[in-house]
Amino acid sequence: MRDFALRMAPLVTALPAPTSAIAGSVVRLAADNKPYWCDGTAWLALTAPISDARLTTARLTADVTNATTTLANVTGLTVALNASSTYVIDAWVMFQTAATTTGIRLTQSVPSGATVVANWATPLTATTATLAHQRAGDVGAASASIDTANVNTLATGRLLVITGATAGSLQIRFASEVAASNAVVKAGSSLTAIKTN
Repeated sequence: MRDFALRMAPLVTALPAPTSAIAGSVVRLAADNKPYWCDGTAWLALTAPISDARLTTARLTADVTNATTTLANVTGLTVALNASSTYVIDAWVMFQTAATTTGIRLTQSVPSGATVVANWATPLTATTATLAHQRAGDVGAASASIDTANVNTLATGRLLVITGATAGSLQIRFASEVAASNAVVKAGSSLTAIKTN
């Protein structure tokens, strides 16, 4: 019969030396009132964030502006990719344009020899968007316009990148649809990359 009784973790003033004899034990440390689990060689904090080497993130810390139709890097919105690996990447790009007649072009560069397919959705209004289906780096169409100038708008990208023998970075790139009219990628824009192999 299973025992589902409530068990209290013993309160300790110091973590004992970890040994195989106490592997599997859970205690609560008085100094921080947090639980710890012994794996036989070390004590692990049960409240510590979980780290996963397959997950990489990037967050833009300052606005980046481009008033040309030439693609430019969104400096800071990049993730490193290993060679001979597959990544699923989500991009959340907050942007503004200087006029309702100015759209934005979003794309990505990838390491030499990599295969990339991407879908970018860039809003035109609250209910319509330009969809750019990309099969290479540094391609894709600009959105035709935006319904409100100088207002934060969210574009999203879903990317699958399969690297070849060359490691490198995935770099988000952008351009204004109209020369001499600002497109701005805003601070807070983010990338999440998950290595699947």
